Amino acid sequence: MVDGRGKEMRRLIISPETVQGDKIHVTDNEDIMYLANVLRMKAGDTLLVSDGIGRAWETIIKNISRDSIELSIFSEQMTDEGTKTRVTLYQGLPKGSKMEEVVRKSTEIGVYSIIPVRTARSIPASGGKSDTKLERWQRIAKEASRQSRRFRIPEVSKITDFEDAVSEIADAEYDLVIILFELEETRTLKQALREYGEKPRNIAVFIGPEGGFELSEVESLVSEGAVSVTIGDTILRTETAGPAAVAMILYELDQ
Repeated sequence: MVDGRGKEMRRLIISPETVQGDKIHVTDNEDIMYLANVLRMKAGDTLLVSDGIGRAWETIIKNISRDSIELSIFSEQMTDEGTKTRVTLYQGLPKGSKMEEVVRKSTEIGVYSIIPVRTARSIPASGGKSDTKLERWQRIAKEASRQSRRFRIPEVSKITDFEDAVSEIADAEYDLVIILFELEETRTLKQALREYGEKPRNIAVFIGPEGGFELSEVESLVSEGAVSVTIGDTILRTETAGPAAVAMILYELDQ
């Protein structure tokens, strides 16, 4: 989207509560630094603003200071967030900081939400509180959304146990639940998507940690209606498999 001078309009994702009628008051220090010091924006400049949950507005900067930025809304923009396929990634908790890469790459590609799952083969994380990690993962999702010019920030949920994840898909309204399983030899990801009939729009994808899923875990998911698939002979790293699966699904269904 371009401004009145033919230049690409800068973008910012803000918290929904900062929108007050036709005004937006930005008080987040990180956002202020980004606009003022990184983008070098000033009063009179136009800015495309999203609330992170699908709504977006064209705005003009009225006032800018070290403590706040006041924006005036002059046009609401239509987005296609409501028509796209929603892919929720259930990621088997990997070692170290690999979850950060999963969050960043999946967000850039277009994942709807991410749920870290503690599985039988997940190696217990050492150091750092789970709440602190969740805050960091969500911050990475916001940064990746801004970088990839998304209107929506995917939610990164708290770490959940595998059994709770299985119970969740039993209650959730997913059109299709997919498991990437290295021992699957016949059904491909593309076949699973096409076997559904009409295009599924709400999909869950399960990715195992290093070492993959145990057979009993796959059986638990299948008993709840999930289907196991292969994406070929190549065995991907866990931090690559999730983003790759999301990309394949969105390419197949949203093209």
